Amino acid sequence: MTRGVWSWVGRSVAVVALGTSLLGCDSGERSTFADDDGVGAGSNTSGGNGSSSGGTATAGNAPNGQAGSGAPTDSLASKYAGYFPIGAAVGSWHLDSLGQVLEQDFNHLTCENAMKIQDIHPAEATFEWAEADRVADFARQNGMKLTGHALLWHRQAPAWMFEGVTAGDAASLETLKIRLKSHIEAMVERYADVVDNWDVVNEALSDTAGKTYRDGAEQSTWYELFGSEEYIYWAFQYAKDALEANAVGSSTGKLYYNDYTATLKADKILTLLSWLKDDKGLTIDGVGFQSHEQLSWPSTTDLQVAIDKVTAAGYKVKISELDVTVYADYSTGSFVAAPAVELTPELEARQAKRFADLFTLYRKNKQHISSVTFWGISDDQTWLDNEPVPGRNDHPLLYDDAHAPKAARAAIMDF
Repeated sequence: MTRGVWSWVGRSVAVVALGTSLLGCDSGERSTFADDDGVGAGSNTSGGNGSSSGGTATAGNAPNGQAGSGAPTDSLASKYAGYFPIGAAVGSWHLDSLGQVLEQDFNHLTCENAMKIQDIHPAEATFEWAEADRVADFARQNGMKLTGHALLWHRQAPAWMFEGVTAGDAASLETLKIRLKSHIEAMVERYADVVDNWDVVNEALSDTAGKTYRDGAEQSTWYELFGSEEYIYWAFQYAKDALEANAVGSSTGKLYYNDYTATLKADKILTLLSWLKDDKGLTIDGVGFQSHEQLSWPSTTDLQVAIDKVTAAGYKVKISELDVTVYADYSTGSFVAAPAVELTPELEARQAKRFADLFTLYRKNKQHISSVTFWGISDDQTWLDNEPVPGRNDHPLLYDDAHAPKAARAAIMDF
């Protein structure tokens, strides 16, 4: 789920949750819970403006996002106009190759990687704005909004952010806070006009049963240095302060916490939100359910329970990183890589049914859901082609490898 050839080998980590192994990553929501009918065994320059023309979705092998034969002429975003924005996580490749599809089907964007600290702020005095600017300009030109993803994450954090900082040393922790605050202020200042919600903190909760926060043992340098979850508060406070400095009242509705396996972590999420509100006096606005789903796990019943818990506490939900893998690598209870499969008509139909069921749930909860965003557009560019099995071809999105609309797209339009 990254730039170039999308090689994210080694990003995943095996962790233990509820007595079962999970595979977690930025977009990772791979659970060991068996998919009962799953497949297999187990520089300071602005970038150019996004260019696209026309309004039909791509089909076949048409180049540069131009429409091929059999392309749909309807619009996913228009169909859901009365429900919630429909988003896609993108980078320069998508603007070059699927620009017309973006214009046709989507009205909200997320930078898949270009706004993460390591990518956009590789050195303390250096910002690489080009790709994020390009996505933001495309959104502006097409009347879209962005999710700001992500202001703080334990992965893709550059070494300079932590240089010279010592756990428990108050003076060096102040230096770390200053660096974080400066980063957040720069991001908000540049993109406040086009970002309508921010993933302020990403994946700060533990995957281990009985443990709330991700710590040094789970690769969180933030927690390790602060010695607690205190850094989460500062990230949200700095984001709120930066937005209010830009325009009074503009922070309202824009502060989100984002994580995977929300059905397993809902109670931990509420613990975090309660701590922010009751102990720190800071109320945020919502929770991103990453929603990297399997063909039958989690159940829509479990998803509804998680949504109910979060919304009953007064928070919005956004579906922030949606895709549906065709593999079940944990059908035995531990990780066993399922063999690669082709996208047969039968498998495509099963996936379409899964997407249809998910969107039925989303529509039912439209008063609580602020947006639904797919983590990509077409199957030829998906992080799942390299996670958790490097080089295994997955088929998790609405358009296939040739950029033709799949049965899943038709299924979520059929209501």
